[in-house]
Amino acid sequence: MNKQAPSTLSDKKKSQRYHGYGILAACFFIMTLVSGAQASFGVFFKPMIKDFGWTRAATSLPFSLNLILSGLFSIIAGRISDRLGPKSVVTIGGIIMGIGYLLMSRVVNLWELYLSYGVLVALGSSAFYVPLVTMLIRWFPQKRGLMVGIGVSGIGFGIGVVPTIASQLIISIDWRTSLLIVGSTSIILIAALAQLLKAQPDPELPDKNSEKEVNLPLNQIGISFGDAIKTRPFWMIFTTWLLYGFFYQVGAVHTVPYATDLGMSALAAASLLTIIGGVGIVGRTSLGFTGDKFNNKNTLAVSYILMSMAFLAIAISPTIGMLYLYAVIYGFFSGVGILLASINAEYFGIRSLGAITGAIIFANNIGGALGPPLAGYIFDARDSYRLAFILCVAAAAAAGIIIRMIKPALKH
Repeated sequence: MNKQAPSTLSDKKKSQRYHGYGILAACFFIMTLVSGAQASFGVFFKPMIKDFGWTRAATSLPFSLNLILSGLFSIIAGRISDRLGPKSVVTIGGIIMGIGYLLMSRVVNLWELYLSYGVLVALGSSAFYVPLVTMLIRWFPQKRGLMVGIGVSGIGFGIGVVPTIASQLIISIDWRTSLLIVGSTSIILIAALAQLLKAQPDPELPDKNSEKEVNLPLNQIGISFGDAIKTRPFWMIFTTWLLYGFFYQVGAVHTVPYATDLGMSALAAASLLTIIGGVGIVGRTSLGFTGDKFNNKNTLAVSYILMSMAFLAIAISPTIGMLYLYAVIYGFFSGVGILLASINAEYFGIRSLGAITGAIIFANNIGGALGPPLAGYIFDARDSYRLAFILCVAAAAAAGIIIRMIKPALKH
């Protein structure tokens, strides 16, 4: 068996390292586009209500359908990506998501919003998070949290930039044209960026950052999806992410309407999403680094408790000043979702990481599907979000307690 010359091996390792950073950048910008489009739902919320006379609860329901279906589809996307790699999954997802937004720009009836956003955008958007995060974990196994944090911080960038641009377009043109731009941009840019993706590094090249079980292929390290769902930690993480989805999505959908209720202009209210997104970039990277350096479980627990305090602040003090404080805390700690794949890899290994992560994201989306329409119903009934925010306080606190109770991970 011939051995590669040291210089040749070194050159290949260097090329692979640069390829890894290129993949990281592609993930950042893909997440920017996907999350920015999703966060813009709150910006389109009131213009649609104004044009069609729908209630806030009814207009929130397509968002909830989107979350439920994208959660279900995430499990499938994770399993396909585990086997075939992320490139084709992300490419197809970008095209389908873009078509969904294009059709959303043409809606006249509520059922059309259910079909375009609730079904098609859900199907497309399910193809991103799980394949991209599990791919990054395979590329950077010793810096899981940090590298996933950097890649997924595109979520914060997207939340900070895209809704503000969409709001400006709505003011300058109209909401339908704004959605046409969102849809066409998604199709073109995501499909192009997806071509840079690769499932994992070349296993033939030795790397000091590779998994300790060097005698095993990457796809055999850890337990199967079927074994994972029989464990107590799986269901505790599942429950935690369900609660996280509940309070996170209440904030994502209802922050802008709540801000305008307090007297802020539509553009000023959209600027809150810029703050949330900008702080979220720092938060996701910082939380990923903290999880790597210290402990994923404890980092999650502290983050959930502080999120609980943020919702408590606006529940007891409905002022614009307190809303800005909430935006900073919510923005920084709402990015704890980037630790999901890392804690899954810690407890279950990476053999079936895509499928396991997809299943727990489904829990997240169930919670997210319940939160916004319930908050909308509470507002429609009481003309106030206070009770909805109190429920978010309880959900975040419970999530912190549950995640803290999980026993230390066993070595695989």
